[in-house]
Amino acid sequence: MELKKTFGQNVRYYRFKKKYTQAKLAELLDVSTNYISRVERGQHSASFDVIEELSKILDVEPYKLFLKPKDMGLPLRVDMKKKDN
Repeated sequence: MELKKTFGQNVRYYRFKKKYTQAKLAELLDVSTNYISRVERGQHSASFDVIEELSKILDVEPYKLFLKPKDMGLPLRVDMKKKDN
């Protein structure tokens, strides 16, 4: 399903932007690392409660997790190792 993949790509993008590993995000969300991995790959749907909590943790409006990255002008990937200026 296209929406799950878009959601997963955006979760990964905003997670990278915060420099969180999947393990760190899983810990903050109180879920397994496997769950985060499956959501990011579009293999699992998140509940409304999880979406709300994810948006708080990642500091992003919930609706932005459903927009196609190209429609928001976002790169498809953020380098976690790149230092901020």
